Amino acid sequence: MDFAVYLDNFLLIMILTVSFSFLIDLFIGDPKSKYHPVMLIGKTIEWFKQKFRTGKSKLDKLLGVVLLMLVIMIFCIPVFFLQILIWWFWNFWNPDDWYTPSFITIISISLIMGFLLKWSFAVKSMGKSTIPISKALLEGDIQKARTDLSLIVRRDTDILSEDHIISATVECIAESSTDAITSVIWFYFMGNLIGVIIFIFFHNNYFWLFLGLPLAYSYRVINTADSVVGYKDPEHINIGWFSARMDDFANFIPTRLTVLFMLIAGKIMKKDVKNGWNTLKSDRGNTESVNAGWTMGTMAGLLNIQLEKIGKYKLGIPTRALEPKDIVISYRIFLLTVFLYVITLLIITFLIISLLLLL
Repeated sequence: MDFAVYLDNFLLIMILTVSFSFLIDLFIGDPKSKYHPVMLIGKTIEWFKQKFRTGKSKLDKLLGVVLLMLVIMIFCIPVFFLQILIWWFWNFWNPDDWYTPSFITIISISLIMGFLLKWSFAVKSMGKSTIPISKALLEGDIQKARTDLSLIVRRDTDILSEDHIISATVECIAESSTDAITSVIWFYFMGNLIGVIIFIFFHNNYFWLFLGLPLAYSYRVINTADSVVGYKDPEHINIGWFSARMDDFANFIPTRLTVLFMLIAGKIMKKDVKNGWNTLKSDRGNTESVNAGWTMGTMAGLLNIQLEKIGKYKLGIPTRALEPKDIVISYRIFLLTVFLYVITLLIITFLIISLLLLL
């Protein structure tokens, strides 16, 4: 078995990798470990921030670029070569016919790659982080709801009323539809597609076929960097400016695609799609982020509620009072949005790559 065989099984491995990654998320989820890749990425960014920050604005801006590029290389280059090593290693498992990998071999390789992909996104953990907030509010335990919320947002939860707790949680779910999953999947599929295009038309090296996971992890580094240093306070405004801008850029297309599927999900779930669309159009620019207002505004409209971050923005018209169940409903919309998005992108990428491989 050689690298030419990888191309022959490329689409099957891609489909199985994505499938395994979601099955792993569903049945295993994210282990609470300080060695989780995203935790390591965050700690690495924080370490570089402490080492690089000088207090000089121009120098810190330059070092902010270096910081992000370094962390991307630290995590993405090993992922790239790990895939190649995995494929090479399995040569020894099929000594009789190196050019016909067994189905077990393909499954094994895809399963390992599925684990790698899964570590770059989170679906199940979003529910595990947010549903208990709804439950605490239903039980009248607002302090527990505040404590649970403080684990997933940066705002001061101790001063939040029940309405603002619900709002912050729904906002988190809506924005995370892009940050936590759809952007990762977008870059995974785009990496595979770009790799095939480069391989066929520009440079006939099989290593290009392994770009999917590194691009997914590149996004995860960018998004994590934005959450660690991408703020406008004096400590981060210079060292984090590049991470913040790159996060805006990386999420631009996935966010707009996600909104489309969120509206479709709302239609399937019989929510107010017309109001979701109108709120998207009218309020998407209310947030400081160029992307967050799209998903949060759409979610607010679908639920016929107003989302508010005190002193920052309001999204939607308060046609009814917020309820704890809005958290559960928004998570269900989140799940259906992700499902529709991933299936559609998988089919489109499969068809495009299939056509390219026929050339």
